[in-house]
Amino acid sequence: MFCFLVCFILCVSIGAGDTLNKSLLRVSDEYYSYGQEQEFQLPPCRDCSCGERNEEARVVGGSIADTNAFPWIVRLIYGNSFGCGGSLINDRYVLSAAHCVKGFMWFMFRVKFGEHDRCDKYHIPEIRYVVKMYVHDFTLTELSNDISLLRLNNPMEYSHAIRPVCLPKTDYYDYAGTLATVSGWGAMAETGKWSCTLLEAQLPVLTNEECRNTKYNKSKIKDVMMCAGYPATAHKDACTGDSGGPLIAENFDHAYDLIGIVSWGYGCARIGYPGVFTRVTKYLDWIYEHTTDGCYCAY
Repeated sequence: MFCFLVCFILCVSIGAGDTLNKSLLRVSDEYYSYGQEQEFQLPPCRDCSCGERNEEARVVGGSIADTNAFPWIVRLIYGNSFGCGGSLINDRYVLSAAHCVKGFMWFMFRVKFGEHDRCDKYHIPEIRYVVKMYVHDFTLTELSNDISLLRLNNPMEYSHAIRPVCLPKTDYYDYAGTLATVSGWGAMAETGKWSCTLLEAQLPVLTNEECRNTKYNKSKIKDVMMCAGYPATAHKDACTGDSGGPLIAENFDHAYDLIGIVSWGYGCARIGYPGVFTRVTKYLDWIYEHTTDGCYCAY
């Protein structure tokens, strides 16, 4: 988290006249029949389901996630250093926070997929390189628009350990009261070491009005942000190293939507300061506009 310290339309031209060319009709019928057989055969990048966890459960105060429980979560590596998390949303794009990448050289980023224990030297993760970045209008003074998109050099092939998360289908739901899940390899305490294994924690989503009534300056909490956590007890929170990672919520189809991106906060797990996330529903148009060459799951 950034501690204050993204028909074949068979067109047959029929000449003027009263006689229908039966050979053309026959070809059309044959193609139509063939088309009916083929219309349900989607390409692999679309013949898939998004948002499927590999366990049906459960960061500071978090528990160890089951191996590959969140097959969309990734680690962003800049040079040789792990800095942030991210989420695979289709075969070509990872969504992360703007503050994780703004000001950095895109060609220095690698993205690691399918990890659970990042310290396991015997596990070889899937790796992609970043060939393009889209960074929203983020500034450190406002902290708004903390969202970025990373285009991968090669499309991902999905597996048990690597699958995309769903994006929300609508932009009107505010998720207030929802018990959402944050995950990452970040610090286990404000001054603690980063975790080797992926951790997860469940956090209730607050209304923005509730968040403005915490210890935060009211003007800091914008409509494009979302707060989640336990301001009264602060026993669970995201932390440094979790930035850019996913906050997810189960949808009506029992899959998981990416509703927030770990963005910022004052310290980690401080009483009165819940975690602040980028509200993904505010950026759906922006995301789709910049990922037209990506292939989204059909289900």
